[in-house]
Amino acid sequence: MKINRVNANAETLLDPTAGVWTGAAAQQFAMVPTPLNGNPAIKAISPFIERSTDHGKINQLSAAGVHNGTDVALRLSWVCEKNSEIVDLDQFVDGVAVMFPLAVTASAVTMGSKGAPVNAWYWKANTPEAGFDVVAEGYGTSERRPGADTELTCQAMHDGTSWHVVFRRPMDRGNHYTQFNAGNPHKVAFGVWDGGNRERSGRKSFSGEFVLVEVEA
Repeated sequence: MKINRVNANAETLLDPTAGVWTGAAAQQFAMVPTPLNGNPAIKAISPFIERSTDHGKINQLSAAGVHNGTDVALRLSWVCEKNSEIVDLDQFVDGVAVMFPLAVTASAVTMGSKGAPVNAWYWKANTPEAGFDVVAEGYGTSERRPGADTELTCQAMHDGTSWHVVFRRPMDRGNHYTQFNAGNPHKVAFGVWDGGNRERSGRKSFSGEFVLVEVEA
């Protein structure tokens, strides 16, 4: 995957319909169900989630990235004909997340581990412009912070057949956050929740282990 450098202001980067995304190099990621059944770490947190076998409805995600030297933005798109939001106790919400390692040994499959954390940006459809910044060191350790506290902003659009979600944040945000340095390689992974399929928590589709990302200088 490549994050292209563009000549555009921060507000343009945040707009999922902006022209900068037409020329961005989108990459298709095959999504698979997260491995829950028989996982002792998951079972210790939620025996119900551990028994899940019907999650992972979304099987493909399109991801593109751009930056202007100050801010970076990622646009994630996937087919989802129904816009699912929480309106009752037995209904769930569509969502998407992008994850980055904060340590060389961090694993996307386990959401990091003790001493090898991961950082994630998380969006859900019932709070479309209020993303969350997440840090985790393994299953069940996620610490969620409001996007406003970390300068993370989101904008989403459902066009009747698909979701298009943009995350935007300053490239340099200090310690305990993902840093984007133009010209240096980075790594990324993705997760998607289909609310219509009652997906939440570990019940989701994910892209597997981290893959390399090039940030254009």
